[in-house]
Amino acid sequence: MPEKVSLSRTIIKTAGLLAILTMIMSLFLVCFIYFSSGSEKELLHLAGGDYLLSRALWLSLASLVFGLMSILTASGLTNRKSWSHLTSFLIGVILTLLVPIGTIFGLKLLSNFFSQEMKSWFNAESHNYPGGTAGQQKPGIKLELLIDETDSHAVSRSNF
Repeated sequence: MPEKVSLSRTIIKTAGLLAILTMIMSLFLVCFIYFSSGSEKELLHLAGGDYLLSRALWLSLASLVFGLMSILTASGLTNRKSWSHLTSFLIGVILTLLVPIGTIFGLKLLSNFFSQEMKSWFNAESHNYPGGTAGQQKPGIKLELLIDETDSHAVSRSNF
């Protein structure tokens, strides 16, 4: 795996794990606020806890989706999946919006995205072979056309 692809995979995987950690912490915060408000919810309403509870639940959901998308993208980069190229770009854009550390990681991820190493990593498998791509050829009868140079006749040979 090229260096820039490996670095991009590490950035994406780290961002995904941090997003899942954010989800866990925000759910913990929601539970703490809800259970510490007591049986009367008036104090929760006066302190703005109800607003915080609804926003924290949405943050948890968004963090979970981003974390799972990042971890799947990191595994897709390893296996040269074509969809992981697009999702790594989307993750780079989202990370760029998360100031300050996410911006640095996002810009590095976007610069790696447009590098020649990353493009050649995904284009290496897209060469056309007679039976499909290199790993997708079907087993079975393989016919080869051999040219006998002394006779100038084409000879057909089959391998089973």
